[in-house]
Amino acid sequence: MNQNDTIKEVALVVNGEFPKKPSIIEKIKESKVIIATDGAANLLSEYGINPHYVIGDLDSINDENDYNMIEISDQSKTDLEKALDWCIDNNYLNLSIFGMSGKSEDHFLGNFFTINEFVENINFVIYTDYSTITPCVGKNEFDSFFGQTVSLITLQNNSIVSSENLEYALDSYELVPSSRAIRNKSLGKSFTIECSEPLMVFQSKE
Repeated sequence: MNQNDTIKEVALVVNGEFPKKPSIIEKIKESKVIIATDGAANLLSEYGINPHYVIGDLDSINDENDYNMIEISDQSKTDLEKALDWCIDNNYLNLSIFGMSGKSEDHFLGNFFTINEFVENINFVIYTDYSTITPCVGKNEFDSFFGQTVSLITLQNNSIVSSENLEYALDSYELVPSSRAIRNKSLGKSFTIECSEPLMVFQSKE
């Protein structure tokens, strides 16, 4: 499976740092379905983008905006968790995610832990101004280019990782939460990662 080919035109916009690059904003605009978590709808409106659904406890929405709002008041879950639960219930299982990083550092890190919990149920690609981040498990092939910076980060202990077509090859390498597998390089137009546990594959834009 080529992981980059699995993502359909469904955008989930989180209330983090909104992308600045026009190409990333255009990806949101071109999506057939746009879902926003709570206050992210306000960010979208600044760019003339109207989400199809707004999900969360809705405590950050500007009253003057008329959205299709889905209120989920469970305070034991973040708005991102609520949105992902709703996506599974409504069969939105291939998501492009925007606004994951930036702003509050605890939310930024917490978002990645949340995504990690859903890796086996939803296909994700996360877009930022600096990287494309793909959570994955099992064997996946990634489109790339020669010299692209590739970093692998796991949030779980004892993930066994192997790679093909990276400068520093991994052969059944036991990866733990650390910086041990960051700043690798792609050797061509694609590379393959096989991992026993979920991990995040970071690919640089340039």
